[in-house]
Amino acid sequence: MQSRLRFTLACAAVLALSASAALAAPQNTPAKPHPLTHFRPLKRHPIVALSFDDLPAAGGLRPGMTRVKILTRLTRELRAAHIKGVYGNVNAVDLPGDPDCQQALRVWRAAGMNIGNHTWSHPELDKVTAASYDANIARDEPYLRQFAGKSNWHWFRYPYLEEGNTVAKHLAVRRWLHAHHYRVEEVTLNFNDDDWGDPYLRCKAQHNAAAIAWLKASYMQNAAEYIQLEREEQQVAFGHEIPNVLLLHGTEFTTLMLPRLITLLQQQGFRFSTVPRVERNHAYRYDPAVALPGGGSFTTMVLLARHRTVYLPPHPPEPLDKLNSICGGE
Repeated sequence: MQSRLRFTLACAAVLALSASAALAAPQNTPAKPHPLTHFRPLKRHPIVALSFDDLPAAGGLRPGMTRVKILTRLTRELRAAHIKGVYGNVNAVDLPGDPDCQQALRVWRAAGMNIGNHTWSHPELDKVTAASYDANIARDEPYLRQFAGKSNWHWFRYPYLEEGNTVAKHLAVRRWLHAHHYRVEEVTLNFNDDDWGDPYLRCKAQHNAAAIAWLKASYMQNAAEYIQLEREEQQVAFGHEIPNVLLLHGTEFTTLMLPRLITLLQQQGFRFSTVPRVERNHAYRYDPAVALPGGGSFTTMVLLARHRTVYLPPHPPEPLDKLNSICGGE
């Protein structure tokens, strides 16, 4: 299932903040613009944990490709880069009666990777009640127990990063998660990698080498641009950069691009860690408890809760129109 994440940078999110959401924020910090004039990285090195959503069936499949082939290659690339204990967040709706999906998840676990809860069927929290959403999370659990073994699967990633379009809904789901021993698997870095998944399948079917070359180049450009911007936003949200969690998806194209993405992160000085280690950082103990329709990163929610506006430098937007139209799309 492709996650069409509403990527929301803090500047846009703050402008869209409703008065009711602002009043509901847990802090009363006065609104204050923060231009980004310099960037202070972590003293030693930036840290990132990779995480993958929508396992075992992220995005579409082209003829001849299987979920097993994708996750076999994905885990091979992770292990080649000495990246261990990566969390893949599961929508179990794809598992019953699908041997390919079942075996793909076994491949993921056999490679030493972990799994977390991403709900049963990937609902949008904005469109359902908290009780219905909680039930969807619970429906995922028997399959997590089946495939996780003794590893800790009590990590939860909100589909679309939607944590509630009202404060009451946000708090209701958080209470359920706490009562059922979950930690929220927050995200600080996200460049909508899955938006390239289906365009690649169309271009691959057409053997369109020029279009595929553009997809590869634009994917890396978008990754570099937004990872940097989101690191800079943390200066305002937290006063410094915090250890990061990068959201990715287990699509064929992200798997193809993973070695280049890992190289990019290494060139920026990142050291790789795991979600549990990253989210030991005290910054992740904070629950912004804001209403954010459409969802957003942890950093965006903290900026909203603290009533801080970021003025980002000019940057190229994600090329959504071309992604949607390339190789005979919409």
